[in-house]
Amino acid sequence: MTIMGVASVVIKLLITMILSRLLLPEQFGQVATIQIIISFAEIFWLMGVGSAIVQKKQLSENYIATGNTLNLILGLIIYVTIFVFASFIVGIVGSDDITMLRVLSIVFVIHSFSGVSEALLQKEMQFKVISIINTLAALINGAVAIILAFKGFGAWSLVVAQIISVMLQTVLSIIYKPIKFRLKIEKESAKELLNFGTGYALSKVFNNIASQGDYFVVSQTLGSEALGFYSRAYQLLQVPTNLIATVMERVLFPLLAMYQDEHEKIRYVVMNLTALIAILAFPITIVSLTMGADLVQVVLGPKWEETILPFKILIISLFFRMAYKIGDALVRSLGAVYKRLWVQIAYATLVIGGAYIGKEWGIAGVALTTTIAIIINYLIMTVLIGHLVELKLRELLGYLTPIIMVSIVIGGISYLISSFVTLLPYALVRLSVMTLAVGFMYIFAFKFVIIKYMPEDFRGFIKIIKHQTITKFVPKNKNRNN
Repeated sequence: MTIMGVASVVIKLLITMILSRLLLPEQFGQVATIQIIISFAEIFWLMGVGSAIVQKKQLSENYIATGNTLNLILGLIIYVTIFVFASFIVGIVGSDDITMLRVLSIVFVIHSFSGVSEALLQKEMQFKVISIINTLAALINGAVAIILAFKGFGAWSLVVAQIISVMLQTVLSIIYKPIKFRLKIEKESAKELLNFGTGYALSKVFNNIASQGDYFVVSQTLGSEALGFYSRAYQLLQVPTNLIATVMERVLFPLLAMYQDEHEKIRYVVMNLTALIAILAFPITIVSLTMGADLVQVVLGPKWEETILPFKILIISLFFRMAYKIGDALVRSLGAVYKRLWVQIAYATLVIGGAYIGKEWGIAGVALTTTIAIIINYLIMTVLIGHLVELKLRELLGYLTPIIMVSIVIGGISYLISSFVTLLPYALVRLSVMTLAVGFMYIFAFKFVIIKYMPEDFRGFIKIIKHQTITKFVPKNKNRNN
């Protein structure tokens, strides 16, 4: 998943670099506004059916058939609802692109055919297949968007590209995991699916309100151009999140669901993965804070200067956003979707309330209040995890303390040397030099400081990672001889 995730991130970064030079900020904002509606509608389409299938230990054919039927019915209902009420819905988010919304909403009907197949692939932990499908979909999405943008299709290039990529993802998922197509709803299966799904969907509603709430406020109060700048800043934050944390979340959900009754094993996974995420997130944060202007210039281009400050503010929340996903996977694997719901309600309230306050200082103010909301959300989720699996927070803090202390020192050194690095020519050179410098400092610190002061469990955890990595990349015969 990580290997393909890296490939996917590289593809998306290259695509973003090209599209940011072909399309205007207001065109990105135009699609981002419509995407707010699509992302909310997607929640009600899914209704947690896929997650319920992954979480359930034993599946029957009737259960799968019922899930598939519910997916198709919900997809059709969502599409028809959006098509009929499009003129009213676009007004809510401050847009007038009725046709664009109606066209893009066809993805719900298309994707409904593969919802159960995708869930079964995840449940069976067919991560290589999932990664290949997602990477191919991202590649096709970007290729189509670039071609159409060159042809002058503007914002429509993003819409058409998304539809084609969803079609590809649907076809490939069905090919890799075909299911017997039956339109059947069994009462008990439907009741169980919808009970879990309702809690999951409500949690997703408020999670989406949180993740799209700042977009909504910016769109309504500051305009689509400001949303274009802000959405690009948030997308840059999402790159390492999707590469590392989202990969872990997708792997952990079905894995923890298998061991949902073994709390000691779950505590071991949560503490060690949280520490590992800190080791990965803090160097990215330091490089982004010291060289944010060069990073934006390299990835987006010179016309995106207004993205720099909100990006630097948002990147402060990187560790908390990544670590939260681990907790989210754990809570879902335990079936505690209604407890998760209250966390999402608090998160959504913080994001939207904060955004309305922060808008007085432009998109930088919104970025600040969103960052605060992400941090508080992580803390609340961590308290919930402690309650569910009897995880002692001071024990988790003990795992993180050596990494935090080292990161403070490296951050200070990086800030001092950044004044010399900025004298170098070309943004890409400056960014590369600082990345190598911070990376070298962390490797040195990890080998001689961090690992020395970490708990014994973490040192064993790192040995497992090394062993698994070696067995993945070194031929079996060579590995056996060694």
